[in-house]
Amino acid sequence: MFCDDRESFALSLHVTGNHLTCFFCISGNCAKSGCIAMNTGFEESIAVNNEIKEVIATLMAGRAYVFSLFHRLLGSEPTKELLDAVSSEESLAALALFEGDSEAAVKLKNVIASCGGLDEDAARSEYTRLFLGPDKLIAPPWESCYTAKERALFQESTLHVRSWYQQYSYVPSGYPSHPDDHISLMMHFLALTTERAKACFEQGLLCGYKSLLEGQKLFEKNHILNWMDAYCADMDKSETKLLYPQLVRAMADFIAYDQQAIEELLAVE
Repeated sequence: MFCDDRESFALSLHVTGNHLTCFFCISGNCAKSGCIAMNTGFEESIAVNNEIKEVIATLMAGRAYVFSLFHRLLGSEPTKELLDAVSSEESLAALALFEGDSEAAVKLKNVIASCGGLDEDAARSEYTRLFLGPDKLIAPPWESCYTAKERALFQESTLHVRSWYQQYSYVPSGYPSHPDDHISLMMHFLALTTERAKACFEQGLLCGYKSLLEGQKLFEKNHILNWMDAYCADMDKSETKLLYPQLVRAMADFIAYDQQAIEELLAVE
């Protein structure tokens, strides 16, 4: 529905042991006792810097993957291929990158792990009822339905989101006939801007890297977290809870966690 068919959903992360969970420790911000990086005894500042750079690049790739995962699951009807892909060992390894620092990531991983055992028809039925209709949606997936006086589409908040997209040259699927503030499109926007920020970081363009992260933090605060509580509450009214009510709540918790994660990622010099 809202997914770009040209987009590959293949996982491109390379995970190596516990080493990826140690960014906060390496940067001096980890309060966890016994974290592996606390005992490595780096003596060369260059080695420390290289370690931080590698970890940050991988965490950024992980963030982009998580946002892409939300985009695909919330923006298209489930298929066996999609459910198997998101619950694969590679996918769960990407989610595990954040487990050491976030209970939200643990909950998300558990929700995603359950996808592989879902009945495709039952999952599609739940998706159709919650995202497509034909009956009135009990949990409309658009910001404007929660921030406007009446539950309606193409309201002021929709135009604000469109303005954000234009600032970053993002043209969403269905533009301009589909509302820009669909949750799946917002996740796609975060995925693409995360990839851009990662590219800036790897090229040494720290101003661009930080500007993109600061923009993401503000976008999450002003256009996602501002309606997630109400959206989750409506999702909880679903007559079935196979996947999507749990997924939306896990997404909301992850975005709240991401606010803190961005602060840490901005601390890079």
